[in-house]
Amino acid sequence: MSELVREIVEVAAMVGGDADDPLLIVEADGLAPTAGWTHVRLEPHVYITPPDDGVQDFDLVGDRPAGSAADALAPVEAGWEGPLADWLIGVRIHAADNMVEEEVFEFGDDFDDDDDDDARDPAEGHVRDNEDA
Repeated sequence: MSELVREIVEVAAMVGGDADDPLLIVEADGLAPTAGWTHVRLEPHVYITPPDDGVQDFDLVGDRPAGSAADALAPVEAGWEGPLADWLIGVRIHAADNMVEEEVFEFGDDFDDDDDDDARDPAEGHVRDNEDA
């Protein structure tokens, strides 16, 4: 049975594909409570209507080892690719102890490569404890 990993460490969200078929590409690094987790993956939340905040939620989940394992945090990672929704402005990845939000920037025709004032590091996520939510 799948369950949330313990903690999200880092998130990257980017636009891939081409102009006709843009893709959302999400990568997440986290920590599982023990070694030996398998089938670690990002599971997107399914919405009937798009969320008001424009953020797509994902759970970083995996399968705990069947036998006993040492209680030591173990690194895990997962990725997800899918169609880029027109309402999407960011992603939020959930774990048992925290969540990380990351904006996805979609550069339009008016993007100016020479304007460093608007440059942002896409690897900088916003970490929140689940207690703050």
